[in-house]
Amino acid sequence: MQIGIRKRFVFVANTKAASTSIEFALAPHAEIQRSGTPKRKHVWMRDALRIYDFVFSQEKFSPGTFFRFAVMREPSDWIASWYRYRCGNGKIEAKLPAEITFDEFWRKNDWNITRADGRPNLQRDLFCRPDGEMLIDYIIPYETLDTEFARICEGLGVKAALPKLNRSAITASEREIPRELRDEVRAHLQPDYEIYERLESFNEAGWARLEQTRRWAEDGPV
Repeated sequence: MQIGIRKRFVFVANTKAASTSIEFALAPHAEIQRSGTPKRKHVWMRDALRIYDFVFSQEKFSPGTFFRFAVMREPSDWIASWYRYRCGNGKIEAKLPAEITFDEFWRKNDWNITRADGRPNLQRDLFCRPDGEMLIDYIIPYETLDTEFARICEGLGVKAALPKLNRSAITASEREIPRELRDEVRAHLQPDYEIYERLESFNEAGWARLEQTRRWAEDGPV
């Protein structure tokens, strides 16, 4: 997570969604940067509101005066990316055996798939309250990251080149979700699909918020 107070943005760092690259690009513009361990870096927006209450409780820095954004992957692609990453990257915690199949990974039902309280592990937890209320303004679809991140940077008035960092050593073509598991995976991740499949309409309002944020950054709230 990063908070740019002067430029008025909050970047919520999703897992397996280019967060390392984005954080590198935005670092010169972020007065608050939560990097380091995954638990510290991938903080939920609702928790950030509490942790950084000393910022957000000020009227001139209320959450609505920031452009809050994140990146989301197609849900099945997201869990497949986690699988490939844990199989193919040597120096990571919770590494999987290189030869494990996706079916074996899925049946393990570990923290990547189901949380300790029995709920599915979902991307939406980063963006929403438990009741589904959205706490951010814009979600970049991962497949359009390059163009939309550039547009957001232009809107915020920052210059930032997006590098390609922390990639999995195994490509998507090498390890796909088996056809016979695709419906089961999709059903498990259905709450994420409910967000992902309406991103276009959700993001329309986000662009208007970006324009408003730029004015706040330059002139203060009006």
